[in-house]
Amino acid sequence: MMKKSMVLTTAVAAILSSANVLADVSVNAAATNNYIWRGVTQSTDTASVSGGLDWSDKSGLYAGVWSGSLVGGTETDLYVGFGGEAGSVGYDVGLITYQYSQAPDYNFSEAYLNLSMADFTVGVATTVDSGMGNDAEKDPTASGMFDSGDMYVSASYGFTAGKFDVSVFGGSYMFEHDSKDYSATGGATIGEIDYSHYGVSMTAGEVTIAFEKNDIKDPAEADNVRVVATWSKSWDI
Repeated sequence: MMKKSMVLTTAVAAILSSANVLADVSVNAAATNNYIWRGVTQSTDTASVSGGLDWSDKSGLYAGVWSGSLVGGTETDLYVGFGGEAGSVGYDVGLITYQYSQAPDYNFSEAYLNLSMADFTVGVATTVDSGMGNDAEKDPTASGMFDSGDMYVSASYGFTAGKFDVSVFGGSYMFEHDSKDYSATGGATIGEIDYSHYGVSMTAGEVTIAFEKNDIKDPAEADNVRVVATWSKSWDI
């Protein structure tokens, strides 16, 4: 994991340092009452602040770094990708690595592809390397989540209603170790960890209000609709 993260970090740094007159650089900042990612709170239902730096070239190549606050630490994401259009279909393909200062064993990296047509967007991401879950076959205390081969699929539809930009979205996370029993080899017994989520968001200016719901089997998540308020802004530099 360390080697793969270093390779991606080096690639992002090299691209950022090669900015030319055809490239754009921007910074962004945000604050939210609850950092939700793929339908699950990452900040244990508390507030979070974040910021990032993005570089993009007119060729479609882009790279960036983003960091957000978590309880007891930070999440830092590094990504590099390429986007463009093929006829009426927009595409975005790339690599991203998620790094957690307070829990490096949870670090993982993904390859992703997003396609858009008119107001519809669909996406798929698959875990290509993970610091967590690989020991589930031998460690009885392992959670078994975020292992290579995990897949996340999503879809969204956006439209304008008056002064609001509205997005209806949903996604499904399918884990490699879902419902697996490794007790025969001294490992963990993994429960049902696959889940889906859905929601709707409304944006006016720099403020977004979203309503989020997932179907995670954990009783703490049952029937828990989260209302998320976020302020965000970006600046070209």
